[in-house]
Amino acid sequence: MRRIRLIEGDITQQKDVDAIMSALPATLDTGGCLNQAIIRAAGSELDDLILENIYRPRVGDVFALPGLGLSIPHILFSITPSWGTGTSGEDRDLLRCYRSLLEQAERMKLTSIALPALGTGKGKFPVQRAARLAIQALRERMPDRLEEVRIVCNRKDTFEAFVERLNLMANRNYDF
Repeated sequence: MRRIRLIEGDITQQKDVDAIMSALPATLDTGGCLNQAIIRAAGSELDDLILENIYRPRVGDVFALPGLGLSIPHILFSITPSWGTGTSGEDRDLLRCYRSLLEQAERMKLTSIALPALGTGKGKFPVQRAARLAIQALRERMPDRLEEVRIVCNRKDTFEAFVERLNLMANRNYDF
C-alpha cells in the first residue's frame, strides 16, 4: 500500500517518474481530453508516433513511446475497454490493461509510473468499479522493482473513489 500514491491533478505535470500512462481506444482516436493534454505537452509528433508504432491493437495491449517534450522518458499507452452493460467482459479487459502495464513496467525496469484512473473518462466505467479493479490488479501483480505507482485523478469524484478503495484495502492489512 505504501507504494501507491493518489494525486488529484494533471498527469502531464508529473515530472519525477520514469513514465506516464494514457488510455487509447482500439481505434487509436486521440481525441479524448487526456490524450489531447499529453499531445499538447509532449508535442504534436506524438500523434504521428502513435499511428506509426501501434499496429492492430487489442484491448489490454500496452505500448511504450518516448516522452518527447515531456520531462519524463516514456509514455505508455494502454488500449482500454469501454463500459457497456458490465456483462461483456469489461472487468476482465480493464484488469488486463493494468496487468499488462505492470508487466511492461517490469520489462522496462521502471521504478515509478504515473497513470490515470483507466476507464473512468471516455471509457465510462463506473468510478467505484474502476477503482476496485485498479487496486485489485496492483495488489495482485505489482513488481518488486516498482517503487511508486502514482494514480493521478483529474476529477474529485474519481479521487475520492480511489481514496475510499485504498483505505478499504489498507484496513484489510495488505502490504504492497
